[in-house]
Amino acid sequence: MSVASDLRFDAVDLIGRTGSHRHVERTVAAGAPESDAVAMTVPEGGELFVEAELESVVEGIYVHGTVTARLQGECSRCLDPVEQDVVARVDELFLYPEKVKAADREDSVLLEGDEVDLGPLVRDGLAMEAEERPLCREDCPGLCPQCGFRMEDDPEHGHDVTDPRFAALEGFFDAGEER
Repeated sequence: MSVASDLRFDAVDLIGRTGSHRHVERTVAAGAPESDAVAMTVPEGGELFVEAELESVVEGIYVHGTVTARLQGECSRCLDPVEQDVVARVDELFLYPEKVKAADREDSVLLEGDEVDLGPLVRDGLAMEAEERPLCREDCPGLCPQCGFRMEDDPEHGHDVTDPRFAALEGFFDAGEER
């Protein structure tokens, strides 16, 4: 799921000013999806609304808020289009690089210059809130496993399938009826 690159917020007025904070809101357009492996995604050009609070703390800049978006995908049973409105939390501490030991840098989110980049947080938050197996409706019958026929169009659709282990016996019983 790709998100817009303009989710960077300037925090220069907060750096080193412990206790100060700022409310930010921004509506941005989503970029092209990064991969087709995700079931639900914000379509390219779709809107993301971010509302967050940036707070200066001793260790860095603490960001908390929400992102609101409309996700689109396919029903996991019948492949019909599905939409889902999502509100995801973002909650992260962007640490000052000089406050983090070299051994801990890999597991920490660092402040990049004087900006906080909410892009990865927004992407992860939306992915966590998205339906893993979206359905167009709870009782969706899906597709026929034999031929791919849409079961909603004909609920009585079916196939006579003979277990291959008994295929030889099928001819035996048919021959007995002709006598």
